[in-house]
Amino acid sequence: MAEYAVDDEILAFFEKTTATRSQCERRARQLTGSDKIEPVSIQGDCSYTMYAGDHLEFVVQCRLRSLALKASMTDLATTIHGSLAPVVSLHGELGHRQEQGDGKEPLLVYLMTSMPGITQLNFVLSRTVKQSSPDLFPLRQIFFADVASFFAQSWLAPQNASSEYRDTLRAGYLGDLQALHKGLPERFKPAVDTCLRALDSIMALPMVLLHKDFGSCNLLVDKDLCHLTGVIDWAEALIGPFGTNLHSVQAFAGSMHLRNGWSTFPDYHPLEQRFWATLSAEVGGLSEEMVTTIKEARLLGLLLSHGFTSRLANEGAPVPLKDDEHGRYHMMFLDGYLVNLSTKRADSL
Repeated sequence: MAEYAVDDEILAFFEKTTATRSQCERRARQLTGSDKIEPVSIQGDCSYTMYAGDHLEFVVQCRLRSLALKASMTDLATTIHGSLAPVVSLHGELGHRQEQGDGKEPLLVYLMTSMPGITQLNFVLSRTVKQSSPDLFPLRQIFFADVASFFAQSWLAPQNASSEYRDTLRAGYLGDLQALHKGLPERFKPAVDTCLRALDSIMALPMVLLHKDFGSCNLLVDKDLCHLTGVIDWAEALIGPFGTNLHSVQAFAGSMHLRNGWSTFPDYHPLEQRFWATLSAEVGGLSEEMVTTIKEARLLGLLLSHGFTSRLANEGAPVPLKDDEHGRYHMMFLDGYLVNLSTKRADSL
């Protein structure tokens, strides 16, 4: 795998926009009243993000206009999750809209509060022991308990969803599952069938705010004990059935290798137990039937997330993966979670 180079990532991003890096950095200085800026060490595909301010106490993000943050979602995140979610405000646009279709677009500028901690990815990289070391077991216990508490906050804040919204969401799920049933390799059909049978039960779960990119670069943790300190990048957040983003949690209980595929950490089962015990306790108890339905919702989220080529809002319609080089990475996740006997768990995280 090629080594990540942040400067190359930044250059690639500005090929997509009519704004320039210098314009973004000038706006960051204007917004914070400080000349001090520092690009974040890992950039996203859809934005250029900087720490800014005399003490780097702010984050300024310039995002592609087609992938604007929804104020209703970012405001709701701070209402539900408090200090775990950043306060976000919009501060205009940079660049210009193209009359001709060369694919380039303006940028929207957002100012955010800087969150304490380091990314979960940087926490992992900062350790001097292997991820399989028992030294990390208690730190992962702390992290998984905090993540369960985070999900409990959304369960305890169900959102009103109109019957029209629910019908549209269900129709979308059904269409995607039917496409996956037709397009995915045969070995994944049982998982798709499970979701098709459970779809009505999944739609009956509480409608909650869902973070749709709950990954190691978007979770901030305490650098010593791995307590969860923040969750950033709510760009793809939406209202949907509880549990349909829970598949993201499993990634923190194992590792993916491009040669050998998915493998679980030695403390996988205690982490699983800690997560479900904490979640159940904080929401006032979950019946066995409810846990089963939540896990079916998680399976649905896994298939929708890893079963298609891409699901970005500014790209074309996604198509199901195939057993080829293009789909290999996501296919390894599906095989690891759903097929390979050594890692497959029907009741896993």
